Amino acid sequence: MLSFVPSKDTETIAIEFEGTATREDALKIDKIIQEKFEDKGKFNIYAVINGVEDAVFTGLGESMQVNMDAWNQFHKFAVISSTHLKEQLAEMESLLPKLEVKHFQMDEMNEAWEWIQE
Repeated sequence: MLSFVPSKDTETIAIEFEGTATREDALKIDKIIQEKFEDKGKFNIYAVINGVEDAVFTGLGESMQVNMDAWNQFHKFAVISSTHLKEQLAEMESLLPKLEVKHFQMDEMNEAWEWIQE
């Protein structure tokens, strides 16, 4: 399930996942990208992932397929989780070569915000 959480940066979408992401979640993210960032250029995603399942990244992949032009503006992806998710993050980077992806542990949320705002 996807929840939008308050963002500390106007160029960043802050989200939290619990369990499995759905196609509806992907469409919600895509709608926000289109509304807020279509004409502005780059955007970032700050994602806190709890109880992660592979479907979280499948949902993001589905969203990218819905509107690839908007996703080409994706600049930084901060992933905060207790699991490293190395394979899934590498897959995201391969789909979007200009994307900067960095993993943070749950106790590094402030560091994630600092990195995303650099």
